[in-house]
Amino acid sequence: MQKLLYVNIAEDIKKKIKDGYLNPGDKLPSEIELAKEYRVSRSTLREAIKMLQREGILISKNGIGTYVSENASLIMENFLNNLISIGDLIKSFGFEDTQSHMRVYKASPQIEWREKLNLREKEGVTIIERLREANGLGISYSYHIFPESIAKDYFDENFKGSLIRYLKEVMEIEITYSLTEICAVEEAENEKVIHYIGKKILLFKQLHFDKKDTPIFYSLDYMNNNVLKFFIRRENNFSS
Repeated sequence: MQKLLYVNIAEDIKKKIKDGYLNPGDKLPSEIELAKEYRVSRSTLREAIKMLQREGILISKNGIGTYVSENASLIMENFLNNLISIGDLIKSFGFEDTQSHMRVYKASPQIEWREKLNLREKEGVTIIERLREANGLGISYSYHIFPESIAKDYFDENFKGSLIRYLKEVMEIEITYSLTEICAVEEAENEKVIHYIGKKILLFKQLHFDKKDTPIFYSLDYMNNNVLKFFIRRENNFSS
């Protein structure tokens, strides 16, 4: 099935942003110029612009023009379908990935964690807690929960970077997929998280597996929904 013209135009504009031909804050050429460039009618061009506005990638200023959103590079379309770390995502868009408030500690597992990770009787967990930032802006606050039998002494408070890469390169554990539940967050649920990334939050509960379908670790990833936007493309696969 051939894509609609305006969808193709919208995808091309997003590619230009990703490749650096358009940058956050840049003003787009006029509607007439873009319609001429893409060889489409102005009404088709407007549909593409509206689609990108709905996704938060473009913003229009009355009487001035259409601009690339300051947060366009952080809007995530593929995060929901692709196994990519927050740090790698931040770096892929040219931002500096930093972390702070790093803690590594042992704890007694909650019932949910015990069930998710298939913990042995009386087995505890090791928790990696940290804030991830892009150019100093709080993007996510995460709790990565490992069975003690897997974490052993591999982690301390000097750990940084991609957890998935560290597991593969240092611990020889390859994460092949995760099961993710997206949850709304009540404002009073976690005051620490709200302090660091704001009140508009989505919680990703993620259980990560290796190629043998063994659960390796469970994550509670609180995402700054003011910056990170999540979109799912749904298609009608039923013929009339």
